[in-house]
Amino acid sequence: MTETACVVCPHVLANERPVRLLVRHGDGTWQATCGERDHAEDCSDFEVVGVNHLFERQSDITTFETLGPEQMAEWSQGRWTVSPFDEDDAT
Repeated sequence: MTETACVVCPHVLANERPVRLLVRHGDGTWQATCGERDHAEDCSDFEVVGVNHLFERQSDITTFETLGPEQMAEWSQGRWTVSPFDEDDAT
């Protein structure tokens, strides 16, 4: 099985916080963060892991395994919301 790259924040990587923002970029790579804004501004503290490791570790995000490119799932006010992700707006 081929593993797909996922860029993760240090809080998710260390299992200190759950994934609360999951993005599938247009090129097929994933990004998973805790949704907080206390990361290095240049994201230099982010690491790359296989996205399946996150799906195995956190069962409530497995429903997003089929998230399409340029989509995001965000936990807010006690529920997940899926919406389009615009790469241009993220920079």
